[in-house]
Amino acid sequence: MTEGIDLAALYENEVIYWVTSERPLEQLDQAPVMPEEEVVEVGVPSIATPWLVIGSITEAEKSRLQLIFSAPPLTLPQGDWSILDADQIQVSLEEFVSKTAPTRYIFLGEQTLAGLQANQIQQLGTSKVYYFPRLISTLTDAEKALKMEFWNALKALV
Repeated sequence: MTEGIDLAALYENEVIYWVTSERPLEQLDQAPVMPEEEVVEVGVPSIATPWLVIGSITEAEKSRLQLIFSAPPLTLPQGDWSILDADQIQVSLEEFVSKTAPTRYIFLGEQTLAGLQANQIQQLGTSKVYYFPRLISTLTDAEKALKMEFWNALKALV
């Protein structure tokens, strides 16, 4: 009845051991084990950079962020920050922050994640979270006050 069904696809992100009655007990110790650093929890993506930008980031937005992150006093090298689409977060804000490596989180644009407070820096454990409800590339010259608010928040995150 299980012919043609890929069991690994059914249990994505899980390690499954199939022990048949014909398999000698001596071989049980040889079952594959994933190293701990490769195990990724469902809903918590693996991120190695200290800064993380979360949102629907287009190429125009990314180029704006590169300009902002390369200007003093921030000057973050490209390898110190990464981008994540908000759809990849499937857990609460607190759980996401506690189970990922970055220490600085910047949520940009419309977000539905509960617990985010717009235009405020939140301290969650040893990490700081900032939610700016707009994308930087959508700000006009007339919205200079909003641009300064974002810039000052970034300086406070350092």
